[in-house]
Amino acid sequence: MMIIKTFEQFVSENSLKAGEDSKIYVEDLTLDSGKTIKSAEILGAITACQTENDFKDYFYREYGQDAFAEGEMDVLTAYFLDKSAEDAEEEKEAEGEEEEEGSGEAEGGEAEEDDLDIDI
Repeated sequence: MMIIKTFEQFVSENSLKAGEDSKIYVEDLTLDSGKTIKSAEILGAITACQTENDFKDYFYREYGQDAFAEGEMDVLTAYFLDKSAEDAEEEKEAEGEEEEEGSGEAEGGEAEEDDLDIDI
């Protein structure tokens, strides 16, 4: 019997989705030094850190400066930057929707005032 997995099932074996609506998957990272950084820890650091430098400092404090080979910190940083870009895009879309709703209410408010103005 052959078991066929969907892309979501295949990717989720060793990774976590960065959010319910997110397109970003964060995978476990095994360092050359032998230590494994779990995807849950990476996502937690992404959520907790405000800047890229804070994010890097967290992992350097936890695992040490020498634990990361060339390119390993770049992988972690790429996750952080991808998630930050996605969050910024979502905020921009939300602001655009709020502005559209706000301008519609302002126009509607003026129309209601005109209807209430009755000359006797």
